[in-house]
Amino acid sequence: MRDVEAVVEELVDRDDAGLVVAACWYDVSNDRPNYLMSQFDVQNFLWLTLPQLLREPPGDLSPMPDWRAVVEEAAWFFERLDQPRYAALCRDDRTRQILAAADDPLHSFELYAVATHESGVMPPPGLRITWLDRPGPREEALYDAITRALERAIASGELDPADESKRLAVAAGVLEQPPDGHTETMQELMLAERIARLYDMSGSQILRELLVRVAPDVANPMDLTPEILLAGTRPLAQVVHAGEGSPPMTAVAEKFGLLDHLGELTDDGERALTHPVLLFEAVVNGIAAPADPVARQAVLPLLAMLVLGDVVDVDMLVDRLGVVFFETGAHDLPGPSDTVREVVAELLADMHTAGVLTAPGEHQRLTDYGRRVALAGIRARAMQGAEQ
Repeated sequence: MRDVEAVVEELVDRDDAGLVVAACWYDVSNDRPNYLMSQFDVQNFLWLTLPQLLREPPGDLSPMPDWRAVVEEAAWFFERLDQPRYAALCRDDRTRQILAAADDPLHSFELYAVATHESGVMPPPGLRITWLDRPGPREEALYDAITRALERAIASGELDPADESKRLAVAAGVLEQPPDGHTETMQELMLAERIARLYDMSGSQILRELLVRVAPDVANPMDLTPEILLAGTRPLAQVVHAGEGSPPMTAVAEKFGLLDHLGELTDDGERALTHPVLLFEAVVNGIAAPADPVARQAVLPLLAMLVLGDVVDVDMLVDRLGVVFFETGAHDLPGPSDTVREVVAELLADMHTAGVLTAPGEHQRLTDYGRRVALAGIRARAMQGAEQ
């Protein structure tokens, strides 16, 4: 293993510019011995952190060294570590352009955003994961693993940084890998961390109890057979493809963003029609993340109760949701309001229309397809960072 820390100590002793680079390494390494920075780390230092330091120098380093001296020290550091690509990035024209604009924070950030996007090493949005500003250790490890996998594929010439579908495939492959010393995949480990976060942030004892009970089902691998998938998505796919159908089904397609208010196919709808799995994901996100804020708060505990219950007991559902809204401070009384009753009725009706629930009545329950939608919906809310 390279003695990175010895080179960092040399940096500290060289000059103030080297001290800036060393401080960056200590910040990024986060107490990991001999940490080797990734391209993502280097870009963030050069294009985001360094411009901020130039505008607002730390109190113990005044005056701030000229940015040219800092990037030369960074290049020296990476050359000593036999990382010529990173040294070249320090001296790249784009780096100079961003740092020359450091006095203009908006312009500098715009240049950083464009350069970062074009580099292709950021996790693709198609993963549908909301990355947190203060991630847990498993999320941090997954994010780092994805950026490094993308970096390797691009550096080797196997991946065009502008090819979103292939970037998504590379990133999705990382999700399914178990890290050293684990039998669970990185996605499963992060999901467990996010479920625990939901528990800690819920503000409702009922929701916490539901999350504890449903967590094992959510964590289990999704058994989504082609038969279940096709049978579940076909009715909605036919309406989206034709642009017309029964009023309830058309309304659901609009709510899920697959059709616009004129019944025309949206970009999301066109994408969803390319594969049943993509349409399944659209249904999951449409149900689990409704635009209405009351519905959005209600649907997470609602999905958990539907998974845990044998049949749909509407009175029980709305009563418990009333307590959830009371416990979280959204309502002053523990009983369900008329708004909550209306929202639950609409959510259940949409789920029935989408094939998630059987017909209303005393024996209404989740369909086989619907159980998978509900579990995937809870998982999606965890991975996308549910607001509580």
